Amino acid sequence: MNPVAVALPLSVAGAGALAFAARRSPAAASALRRALACLLLVSEATLLLWPMVARSWAASSTLPLQLSDLATILLIGALAWPRRRRLAGLAYLLAVPSSLLALAFPAPGAIPPSPLYYAFWVDHASLLAGAMVIAASPPGPNIGWTRVAWAWLATAALAAVDGAVNLVTEGDYMFLRRPPAGWDPLRVMGPWPAYVFVAFLVCPLVFVVVGLPVWGHADATPRPEGT
Repeated sequence: MNPVAVALPLSVAGAGALAFAARRSPAAASALRRALACLLLVSEATLLLWPMVARSWAASSTLPLQLSDLATILLIGALAWPRRRRLAGLAYLLAVPSSLLALAFPAPGAIPPSPLYYAFWVDHASLLAGAMVIAASPPGPNIGWTRVAWAWLATAALAAVDGAVNLVTEGDYMFLRRPPAGWDPLRVMGPWPAYVFVAFLVCPLVFVVVGLPVWGHADATPRPEGT
């Protein structure tokens, strides 16, 4: 069975259910934020450390330089400190598209029973769920044009770092040197290097689209936790 056919709908449905629970109960929101932060820490640590244990570490493929890695780091901070609404907004804008793309067009880089395979799915499902919980629970993320600009700038900065690393290691972080092996939205954006520039120009539109559901809807005065 195609794992996407199971993992993607389950992740979306699970994220929606958790967001609903977080919206209804501040106590549930607090517990969910802690649990998802822990899940993200464990999955990201597995993705980073297991290649060393398995002696398969390579600078060209196992550094935490994908957009979802940056989103994970920011989201862990946003889950730990939910009242930092600017951080929450930036984490939300990066986490939603990067997690959905990874779940819809996966490239786990490993097969069962490798822990990397399972960590890949757990990491991106938790990334989507964490973003939804942040968006649904007070005080909510700060989403606006400034946050979209910061998300675009963060993506560009990471791409610049990845481009330099790719040159040194002959890696393909953020698929800047070649598109993924399977079908991917990048393939409809033209051949290399055209798709890199097209994707860069499409980025802010994507951030606006994913930000619209919570644009300006965050609570201005959050309720105390546990009440």
